[in-house]
Amino acid sequence: MKKALLSLSALALAVASVPMFAAFEAHVINVTARIENALAVNTEPIQFGTVFPQEKLDKFISIALSQSFVDEGRVDDIDYMIRQKPKCGLPIANTDPVQYEGYAAVIGHNKDTGVFICPDGYVPLPLLCPYLSKHEVSPDGLVTENDSQGIPAFHGVIDGWTLQTTLDTQVTGHLAKSQEDTGDRWLIDLKTPCFEGQCAQDWADFVHDANPSATPTEYIQPSSNEHQIFGCDLWIEVFGISLPGLGCKTLDMMLVIDRSGSIDSTELGDLKTAAKAFVTAVNPSTAGTHVGQSSFSDTGTLDLHLSDATSTINAAIDALVNGGFTNLKEGIELATGELDSADPHERPAVPDVMVIMTDGNPNRPNGDVTLDKAAAKTAADAAKAAGVEIYVVGIGGDVDATYLKTIATNDAHYFSAADFATLQAELEKLASCPE
Repeated sequence: MKKALLSLSALALAVASVPMFAAFEAHVINVTARIENALAVNTEPIQFGTVFPQEKLDKFISIALSQSFVDEGRVDDIDYMIRQKPKCGLPIANTDPVQYEGYAAVIGHNKDTGVFICPDGYVPLPLLCPYLSKHEVSPDGLVTENDSQGIPAFHGVIDGWTLQTTLDTQVTGHLAKSQEDTGDRWLIDLKTPCFEGQCAQDWADFVHDANPSATPTEYIQPSSNEHQIFGCDLWIEVFGISLPGLGCKTLDMMLVIDRSGSIDSTELGDLKTAAKAFVTAVNPSTAGTHVGQSSFSDTGTLDLHLSDATSTINAAIDALVNGGFTNLKEGIELATGELDSADPHERPAVPDVMVIMTDGNPNRPNGDVTLDKAAAKTAADAAKAAGVEIYVVGIGGDVDATYLKTIATNDAHYFSAADFATLQAELEKLASCPE
């Protein structure tokens, strides 16, 4: 018995001497990633040179998708902002007017006051930002405003510019491969200020011609700034990169659903199942996508205002009843009205999308297919002009795909389902959000 106890003690000692954690094998996973810029921006300085009060001078900047972004099939579109921040200079001592050894961007801002911070030894230049307009223009120089409303000169403040001023005066842009929109051109237009006690009699007219809401006296420079170098830095900042599938995005989305008599009860059931699966895929939520619904047969009806409640949206889909003709025009117009920024259910800062599902050609409100096709296209063109992105799913063999592609934003926005039984698969492609 004594020998047995001694043996047990020895075993315990041996076990205790083995490390608590011991590695017996290793597996190495090599992790790499190529990091590329999404935008290609020419960052050459914009130099207006020596300018004089009440001059108007135009410069342009180009912003485009980088080649890496264009080549990457997984991503589709970019949202970006143009923000204005003070410019910093390294002053040369005892120079009047002040000369600078070099220039630098701000390195941050005071979290309490929002005042921007220059690198050590640098000081903010007199501010040029309030006098610079920013508008997107077409290649021929015409203001097109298809990304944002832009901002005219004479905005913000001439002194005490903070982070909040930057946010209040930013403009936004959008580029999308699926819309064949891969580059923007922006007009940066300088309206030169005058100095205190030296402004022309038409100074107020000069200001109001550029910005009717501005107060002219607020944009007169102190005489101490005469002969000084003014500056402003434009920061182009990407704030959103979206994948092609609608399930990846935050949207205000209207379903526009055909409920005409050419859809039998079985097909209507398949349509409802597919539409509800689509709603699940886009995942409505308070801060995310909102979904509403219009439908059409003899006439169009607004079935549901934009909503963040999946159960409410599904109830509107389940309430659909088939019968009658095909008035696509009114279905589109009702959806467009709901997506109007003036509508209380629509969020102006959120992109607007319309998803149309139909199995036939318009034949109402006129009873003439040619006229009714034209009327529906006119309604779709008006929606697109208002900034609505339109997807169309044509169902079955009786649809005119060539025509429906003119209703969609472009050919890439058209999807074809062989029948109602395969509609869900097509809608899932549209909603897909690959990780």
